[in-house]
Amino acid sequence: GEIQFNHCAQAASKIAEGAKGQRDHRLARIKVWEEKKTEVMDKIKSFGLTVHESIADGMMNYSSNREGYGAQVMVDSTLQKDLNECTHKLREHREAATEYEGWIQVLEANPTVLLKLAYDDWMFFFGK
Repeated sequence: GEIQFNHCAQAASKIAEGAKGQRDHRLARIKVWEEKKTEVMDKIKSFGLTVHESIADGMMNYSSNREGYGAQVMVDSTLQKDLNECTHKLREHREAATEYEGWIQVLEANPTVLLKLAYDDWMFFFGK
């Protein structure tokens, strides 16, 4: 069957507590992802770079005015993927922390107001 969710009224101060918990969770995740990003950057600096040289550059009789030949420095694709994931997660958690901080300010400015929360609202402020 269908789950029926009755709207429940909560004081804004109570919702602000939920928002603080969510913000603090996001700030903790930012710390974790910053540490992971530092770890990945250290790996890239120590052994993640490779140099590829054009075969044509080693041939004495080869001449060309075309650009694009020469040595290229490349980052290990796995490390590049890890770095991309870190930057994506950091952006995601920072944006969420900022959004929760805004809600905290609004809710704390109106602590006694009763607000009806739908399921999605409840999960936004109190979900795990």
